[in-house]
Amino acid sequence: MRSCSSRPNTTVRFPGGLKNAIDWASRPFGTNSFNRKPCAVIGTSPGAIGTAIAQQHLRSLLGFCNAPQMNGPEAYIQFKPGLITDDGTITNESTEAFLRSYMADLHQFITRECMAIPRNA
Repeated sequence: MRSCSSRPNTTVRFPGGLKNAIDWASRPFGTNSFNRKPCAVIGTSPGAIGTAIAQQHLRSLLGFCNAPQMNGPEAYIQFKPGLITDDGTITNESTEAFLRSYMADLHQFITRECMAIPRNA
């Protein structure tokens, strides 16, 4: 036990604080904060696809909350020191291009979802 770190292990899961926030926002059932709000899931980890299982778990929770999800492209960003500067600049050109494309796809998805089912419907 002496060699253990003091922070909880979140390997292949997302942090407990995020899960707690989702639990609170998902109540009351049927009228929760995520109901019919378009969303996407993206993650990063030191490994090439280390966020895959955590993202799968998060997607199932968002599905339970009736949040329409952008199913593709999926995004697994391998984090390396220096990838993102303190001012938010992405230093890897291909990662920056992917993220720009991902955000454009998300914008189109949100637009389609909001046109298909207006918020006040």
